Amino acid sequence: MSKPVSTSISINLLPEDEFLGSAIGRIIRWAISVGRYLVIFTEIIVIVSFATRFGLDRRVTDLNQSITKKTAIIESYSGLEAEFRSAQERLKEYSELEKQRNLTVAFEQLSNVTPPDVSVTTLVVRQKTVEISGTTASQTAFNHLINNLQLSPYFSEVSIDTVGDSEDSSGYDFKLSANLNNAN
Repeated sequence: MSKPVSTSISINLLPEDEFLGSAIGRIIRWAISVGRYLVIFTEIIVIVSFATRFGLDRRVTDLNQSITKKTAIIESYSGLEAEFRSAQERLKEYSELEKQRNLTVAFEQLSNVTPPDVSVTTLVVRQKTVEISGTTASQTAFNHLINNLQLSPYFSEVSIDTVGDSEDSSGYDFKLSANLNNAN
């Protein structure tokens, strides 16, 4: 027995359009199929953007609430800050007054240790040091000044910068410096 030979017959009931076979037709068919993919891709981007927008809106809302809470906390500390600044200002003023008190004590101590034969021409009192320039009638008066400064608990590290004969009068011109102690 012989096998029957199968042959396939195709019948096309729709005639093929000659336009789709032309170059312009193929370009249009390609543009339509690619255009579908572009539209789908664009729709995906729009959907993702729309979904992301909800997340970003939630973050903005949370940040605004956080800012509002922190602003309220900062405003609640404004009274404490004002008190703190006032206390700082008072401490600063007290420190300035204490410095001035130390200066007045320095003047008082200098007047106590300076012999009558010593004439002070320049006196510079700083926070921690004092510089004295002047003339003395005799070497003995100058020695008394140095000894009194060294023995005083208010002064330390007395150093003589210059000593020489006075050009204006008989006696000696001098310049010395000393550190101020906190002894009262």
